[in-house]
Amino acid sequence: MEGEEMENRRKRRVQVQRKMIILSVLLCGGLAVLLWMMLKFPKKMGIKIIKKNCTNDLRVCPPGWELLSQKCFFQSENEGTWSEGQRHCRKYLGSLAKIVSQAEMKSVAKHLDKSTYWIGLRKHLSDNIWRWMDGSHFNNWFRVSGSGNCAFVDTTGGSVTSCDGKRRYLCSRKSECG
Repeated sequence: MEGEEMENRRKRRVQVQRKMIILSVLLCGGLAVLLWMMLKFPKKMGIKIIKKNCTNDLRVCPPGWELLSQKCFFQSENEGTWSEGQRHCRKYLGSLAKIVSQAEMKSVAKHLDKSTYWIGLRKHLSDNIWRWMDGSHFNNWFRVSGSGNCAFVDTTGGSVTSCDGKRRYLCSRKSECG
């Protein structure tokens, strides 16, 4: 009898140990997945998480912004320097506008008032190269004329001047899937 009772105790102990191991594995696995998502490891590791497709008719912009060329654009009513315009655009999770082609400029120009607008193109003093605010190089879709380090556009195209002048500014940001 004593041997049988000892055997039953040993079996219960083994069962409890198995349950504890299973519970520990589940807890550790859940914690690992939670940390993985919180620390954005998929993005850091280059893993693409498939999101639903967003067709053009589902794209939306914040109030006061216009959807053009799958991007949101905002034209200011106030004037400021190039840096002030960039600061204002950043407040709304945007940047001074990046207009990458003549076709996009034509689309944007249809919506502009008769004024001039700072855009996010600037000549960097260190290497004398024109770059957009995201660091990409300017592909020369308009002839850079004038003297200065900051670009602006109007309804006819683009030009450059000193960054300290006062102009309205044109912001852009990614549209969102609504």
